[in-house]
Amino acid sequence: MNTKSILSLMLALTFSLEAYAQSDAKETSTTKPETRKAVTCSVQGSVSMPEDVSEGINTEGLSLDQVVVTLEGNYKHPRRPYPPEWSSMEKEERSEWLDAFKKSEEYQDYLRKADEARAERETHQTKLAADGTYSFENIKPAWYQLTATIMHPYAKGERALHLARAHAMRQFIIKDADKPFRANMTLKLKNVPTPGDTATDWTATAYDDSEFTLSDFRGKFVLVDFWATWCGPCRAEFPNLEAVYKDFGGERLEMIGLSVDESIDSPKALLEETPSIYRQGWIGDTERHKTIFEAYGIQSIPSIWLIGPDGKIVARDLRGESLREAVKTALEAHPKTN
Repeated sequence: MNTKSILSLMLALTFSLEAYAQSDAKETSTTKPETRKAVTCSVQGSVSMPEDVSEGINTEGLSLDQVVVTLEGNYKHPRRPYPPEWSSMEKEERSEWLDAFKKSEEYQDYLRKADEARAERETHQTKLAADGTYSFENIKPAWYQLTATIMHPYAKGERALHLARAHAMRQFIIKDADKPFRANMTLKLKNVPTPGDTATDWTATAYDDSEFTLSDFRGKFVLVDFWATWCGPCRAEFPNLEAVYKDFGGERLEMIGLSVDESIDSPKALLEETPSIYRQGWIGDTERHKTIFEAYGIQSIPSIWLIGPDGKIVARDLRGESLREAVKTALEAHPKTN
């Protein structure tokens, strides 16, 4: 083969390769990548009323058609900026650090970030069907919290669990998306006394072993604080309570701290070390504690209530500045009469 023939063959081969490359590129650019279908499943179950209800629970008006079921995914909660020496700190030192942290700008930033994280998490909500069942479709495998609630009207549309007349919760991880995940729940009922309701009377033990009742102070406003020595947020409210008592306590306002510690010795020792300027008592024995908390629907402490001279609830869930505002407003609305 002469030189001219070889050059012609090479030129033809070059054109063929370029044409193939262009054809392949065109085909590649127009071919859509294969999309993989997301793996999901359904979460199904039922919600029922409890068979046994404590005698003191008000069940009037409760029905399954009021239940709202909420399925919430996990979220990345911001970490608290604990000091490096946290692991070696004593319990009291940790409590002092937490008290100081909650009064700082850093704490407000921490709460803001936590609220933002909650708002971004995956959330599904539904009402129960007529037969008491619910179903969520297209749920991805992950960690979830499932709640069923009947909110008190006082909540005004907010999903505040301490104002739920009925509540049930389950937490779980969905790993297998090949079949429905089933979660049945039985509601736990509780009282939710709100402003205008009559406050349930109670009997407390004073630290001189005498007893007193809420009704002993009928005719006065009564600010009642349920607390415990082991509760850091409870002790953080002491300065606010003392400031309110200094400004408003006396003839028209009684203030009472009720410890729910298991043993009377714990609050007694604390109050001997740092005496209180307002009345203190103890309700920590199991049955009395349970009965009072059930009557007031208390799920966490501190729990601070303002009771009116007529024995009716004026305000509940008071903390911080709301303590002063509630007392000041109530006293101004009921001026002293001679």
